[in-house]
Amino acid sequence: MYFLIILMTLFITSKSDMLYDNITGISSNPQYHFLVVIYTFICALFFCIKMHKVFHTLLKDLKIYHYIINLLTGLMISGSLFIYTQNSHDLSSLLHVYFSMTASLGFLILLFIYTRLLSLQNPILYDQVHKFYDLGLQFLAIITIVFARINSIIELLFTVLVSIYLYIIEKASSKDA
Repeated sequence: MYFLIILMTLFITSKSDMLYDNITGISSNPQYHFLVVIYTFICALFFCIKMHKVFHTLLKDLKIYHYIINLLTGLMISGSLFIYTQNSHDLSSLLHVYFSMTASLGFLILLFIYTRLLSLQNPILYDQVHKFYDLGLQFLAIITIVFARINSIIELLFTVLVSIYLYIIEKASSKDA
């Protein structure tokens, strides 16, 4: 399923200029809006389920993380329902940006927290994933600065980073079980 998510992201991001446009720009095209909403819904639910599974194996007693994951998933889905327009000061555009960016950054922050907690509870798995995650975040930050915008390349790399990270954690957790 991870590979399918990456392929879907590649398919959608390739519908426009990957350097200058992003999935939001693609969704503003009426031809692709419904496709992007469905894609976002599928990705948000998939990553929600996987994040719950990952956090449950490490933090069974801390329900707050599960509520945060659900909130971020709801924000991601809600963000895709609001249409971004060229007039970025209208309410729909602002809600789209705030909801989508909060959810995306929230998921990265949760994975950062998970990685740091992993260092205390499973140092062997931590050694396997932390370099990948840390270097992936650094690379995303650098290319965001270089491009000075969120474009389709960054969104594709974000999806690849989160997918591979969760896949590695899931595989390692299934070996331990």
